[in-house]
Amino acid sequence: MSDSVSKTLWWLTGTVLAISGVSAGIALWRESQVPSPLLLDIFDLQFVSQEPVAALMAGIIAIVAFYFARRVAIDEQQGALEALWSRRWLVAGAVFLVCTIGSLNVYRMAAISGDEYANVIQTKVFSRGTFFGIWPPALATRMAPAELANRILVADDGSGRIITSYQPAFAFFAAPFERAGLRFLVNPLIAAGIVLLAGFSAWRLWRQAWLAGLSVLLMASCVSVAGFGMGSFATNFLLLLHLLFLFFFIRGTPWSMVAAGIAGGIALHTGNQIPQLLVALPAFFLLIRVRRFRDAACLALPYLPFIAALSFGWTGLVQDVSHVHRQEAASGLGAAATELAWLGEHLKWPTFRQFLQDSMSLLRFALWAVPGLIGLAGLGLLSIVSKNRHHQDQSEADAPAENEVRVIQLSALQLSTLVLAGAVGFYFMFPLNQGHGWGYRYLHPALGFILILGLSRVVREGPSSRVVTWLMVSASLSLALLLPLRIGQISGFVAERLALLPCLPEEQTQICFVDSSKIYWGPDLIQNEPFLDLSLPLRGRLILKSLGEESDTRLIQDIFPGAKKSLGVTSPGSGSVWIP
Repeated sequence: MSDSVSKTLWWLTGTVLAISGVSAGIALWRESQVPSPLLLDIFDLQFVSQEPVAALMAGIIAIVAFYFARRVAIDEQQGALEALWSRRWLVAGAVFLVCTIGSLNVYRMAAISGDEYANVIQTKVFSRGTFFGIWPPALATRMAPAELANRILVADDGSGRIITSYQPAFAFFAAPFERAGLRFLVNPLIAAGIVLLAGFSAWRLWRQAWLAGLSVLLMASCVSVAGFGMGSFATNFLLLLHLLFLFFFIRGTPWSMVAAGIAGGIALHTGNQIPQLLVALPAFFLLIRVRRFRDAACLALPYLPFIAALSFGWTGLVQDVSHVHRQEAASGLGAAATELAWLGEHLKWPTFRQFLQDSMSLLRFALWAVPGLIGLAGLGLLSIVSKNRHHQDQSEADAPAENEVRVIQLSALQLSTLVLAGAVGFYFMFPLNQGHGWGYRYLHPALGFILILGLSRVVREGPSSRVVTWLMVSASLSLALLLPLRIGQISGFVAERLALLPCLPEEQTQICFVDSSKIYWGPDLIQNEPFLDLSLPLRGRLILKSLGEESDTRLIQDIFPGAKKSLGVTSPGSGSVWIP
């Protein structure tokens, strides 16, 4: 075994053990700060309760992978990876099946956070062919409490109209599935598409089947892809769009740049604009730096109709409905300028508490990925430095066709580097109380760029390298051990959140009042269908914010006369239930 391969194996194993050790250490330290873990911030509690076991398991996987990489024969691994690439559709189908089962039975098609709820309610509204939901004016502010401002907005004209302020691309994509009663298939399909597109991107970049097969294996083994594939977040949709952006960007033709711009324009209007800006700006910088002005123009043009229709049009529509939004009543360019000003006000050097939170989030991101992938990407960064140093000499010696391939590969790796550096730097300076999410959900859309950086190191070692053996063992054990662990954690987390609702079983008709002051997750759990007509008999569960027992009783007497208070509350003291 060569010294470089041996050092790489030690590096991969060491980085996993370091990440695991630091994660366990922070979890133990945070737990020691309070008399009981239940007194921790909810996001710290999630880290403390979930990550130490996963960290231990990741460390064990790294050690086992190190042992096998040094001891086991590797004659057949290139053929195995090429066979995996030839069966990529079966792999994607398996990912789709796992995520579909998880969506129905693990996540229970629930929307645990306000971000997920915004996606769900927006999808349901669009599936009805309209931009607005309608709630009875007398109930609207209780059905979407002020704590959900900037997510679920209620018209201030007394009409009962509701709208979500999130950029709507994901909901447009999901609306046909909702219309057909198949919304539970949306994120599983996206997860399968991510696995396929990761392989196609690697194939496009290096034209080696074994490397494309390894890419498929690594992405399918990233438990965060499956985790988001079961929920209602738009996070995997952003990852898919960023992979599409990368796939077309590395082709380098004017028409492929147009296609990349379309993918970027859609990504720019999914949830919020920041994740795509952290991709698009480095891409434009790289094109302009090497004077590829035509390509830069082809990339930029498709953004314009999306920006006109959604950044300005949709934002203006949202603000016409409600003045609660942080941009007040501005519209058009004024709204965009106010948004940038708001962003500038919040960007600042992190406090110790923010630095700690961001560090914990990055550790979660690493622990939800394939063990070793983050360390491998670090080695890829070193390779890029080396390529930049020698690129000019190689360009002069290579044939024109070979030089063009090298330029395309280098630009893709440079883009991946800038995206990753920009994302990490930005989120460290932007305060986010991030916890719920399967990994670091703000960095997750950059996972494809991290994979490409890691593969750039693997391609130097070759298919018969023991580094590839290490990765194959790690990926396989991630599927066998980490995936079941994480599925159990997700299921438990969802069950705990749903149990907080002081409601009867969901299929029973009821009016449920939630005292959000007594439930940390209370406002996010106040979720309702976007259309409610009180002239029709109430069906299912109506969830309202409690304003106190006396006020709630008066509301029942006014709107639901004859309703009886139920004693069968699952979470006593945090609300009440009435049976019409």
